[in-house]
Amino acid sequence: MSIAGYISPRELKDLLLSLAALVIAFSILIGGRKIPGLEMLLIVALGVGTGFILHEMAHKFTALYFGYLAEYRANMTGLLLAVVLSFAGFIFAAPGAVMIHMPRLPEEFYGREPWSQAQLAAQLKNQSLWISLAGPLTNILLSAAFFALLLISPPQGIAARAANFGLIINLTLAAFNLLPFGPLDGKKIFESNRMVWFIIGLPTILLGLAIYLRMI
Repeated sequence: MSIAGYISPRELKDLLLSLAALVIAFSILIGGRKIPGLEMLLIVALGVGTGFILHEMAHKFTALYFGYLAEYRANMTGLLLAVVLSFAGFIFAAPGAVMIHMPRLPEEFYGREPWSQAQLAAQLKNQSLWISLAGPLTNILLSAAFFALLLISPPQGIAARAANFGLIINLTLAAFNLLPFGPLDGKKIFESNRMVWFIIGLPTILLGLAIYLRMI
């Protein structure tokens, strides 16, 4: 089955709606609340599209690999809030999330000894780590790709502007999602494997914060 075969019409609609709302919100924010031009829309669509959609699809297909049911669902309140707040000069985006559910536990773990239950718990913990890590890792890899594009692009050209925005938005998404709080990926990663969080999460957060504060 092709990748498209794993995406339902409802999920596709939610993804496109979320992408449209985020592109509008970021375009308004960057454009100083003016109507964005085509070039601005294309730059934002590339950065937000890769950062948002590939992040969510990384979660989804990693979960599918482990045998879970997984589909993206938009958060309509979060999307509306993102657009409204963009007119105030900032964005707090909670566009939605991949809903993950295991239909039932593997057959071999029913009626087994307690040590088997501990084995199952360890297996589920490892799966949670990889599912949670997939999204931020995708953003980190995209940041590296946009950074490479920025290095080879002519300064001040549309490619350089697109690469710069793509780098910033993907690094920001990775850093934000790696925070070890609330429903964020970082909390699940921290709870699953603290060493992994310290190796990947902490440096990404510090780098994202440095760029946000324009220290580098």
